[in-house]
Amino acid sequence: MSRSITRRAALSLAGGAVVAPLVSRGSFGQAYPTKPATVIIPFGAGGTTDLVGRIICEKLTQRLGKAFVIENRAGAGGNTGVAALSHATPDGYTIGMTTPSTHGINPNLYKEKLPFKPFEDFEFLSLASSQPNFLCIHPSIPAQNVAELIAYLKANPGRENFGSSGIGTSIHLSGELFMQLAGVTMQHVTYRSSGALVQDLISGNVKISFDNFTSPYPHYKAGTLRGLAVTTLERAKIAPEVPTLAETLPGFDISSWNGFLAPKGTPKEICDRLTGEMQAVLKDPAVVSRFEELGAAATPSSGAEARKKAETEIAKFKGIIDKAGITIQN
Repeated sequence: MSRSITRRAALSLAGGAVVAPLVSRGSFGQAYPTKPATVIIPFGAGGTTDLVGRIICEKLTQRLGKAFVIENRAGAGGNTGVAALSHATPDGYTIGMTTPSTHGINPNLYKEKLPFKPFEDFEFLSLASSQPNFLCIHPSIPAQNVAELIAYLKANPGRENFGSSGIGTSIHLSGELFMQLAGVTMQHVTYRSSGALVQDLISGNVKISFDNFTSPYPHYKAGTLRGLAVTTLERAKIAPEVPTLAETLPGFDISSWNGFLAPKGTPKEICDRLTGEMQAVLKDPAVVSRFEELGAAATPSSGAEARKKAETEIAKFKGIIDKAGITIQN
């Protein structure tokens, strides 16, 4: 009798051992977070990715009751911060942001020297925002629209230059794609920052730019720069009068987007919780309005959709980079 009771007890305990972890895991995501989380932004403070990240982290802090603290880790076109994220403890308390540089352009530029694996090292959480680049010219160029600019450049091959904030940025590659589709040539001039580029564009030291929308927009509104087109398929809500490049050059589509990642191995329950909270934040009318003031659109998504975006971007930029013969000089 005693042996029979012991066996039943053992079976009961064994059953409980199987069930208990399932119950625990079911509530794991709901308990998160129990302490502050770090959010790595792979660019410096003040840029579009930083501004978007801060808006979202402010709302996540309010919703989840624990601080989501920004850590700017700039360097190597975003590689430094994303590489640090890839090595972080996968517990949900370190997440980070991605952009066209880190999950579109850099894998094609750095190839085997890229300090992280774009897909194997991460869990994709959600896209966050999308913003066009803005084709602006110095008023000394006699062009009122894209077609006139193309005609002018064809009549003056190699005479004009276009600026960007670095080799391999979406600003640089917007210019390369423009030359490829329009059949024109320009000289590429690099700057250390968007601010320096805009100042030289205003002064006329560089005549053409495809900068992120936010930087040149105030100068376009002031009339010191002439805005000809945006680089996305849809017009910017904040400036609906500005046409898209695709209206003149079909297929032109480059955006400055961003999203969120977690280190590979972060528990699914936590990833799902973060994805759900980010989707809620990005549908908040106040957030949508703040993004529109930046010339950006909120783009809530699933983790799978964010991963698909990265796959599409890497393939798109490979074609542009290979055709232009762009390489990183070591």
